[in-house]
Amino acid sequence: DLEEAKLSVFQGVDAPESVSDEGMTRFLSGVNEDMEQRKREQLLDVKKEDVVDTAQKYLVDGMAKARIAVLGSEKGLTQSSGDWDVRRLQMAQGDEGEPVDVVS
Repeated sequence: DLEEAKLSVFQGVDAPESVSDEGMTRFLSGVNEDMEQRKREQLLDVKKEDVVDTAQKYLVDGMAKARIAVLGSEKGLTQSSGDWDVRRLQMAQGDEGEPVDVVS
């Protein structure tokens, strides 16, 4: 439910903080009370379509061109799917002296 998600976000946005932490945050970020209030209002105005559009843009479309690299031992992770491209770079050695692989 979108309203529950908004409430969850506000728990972090409006979480209590000490006066010194609040002052330091404002000093370092340059964000004042008016800006914080505008952010709250914008969060409250979020609609389901906004969430769907953002997810499409950054998660679906954005990940279409993404590359993921996992450095370390293979340990059977790549056998579950034939979609992995394993490249043995042999640039370093793991804990047991085996080559470190790049899996993408």
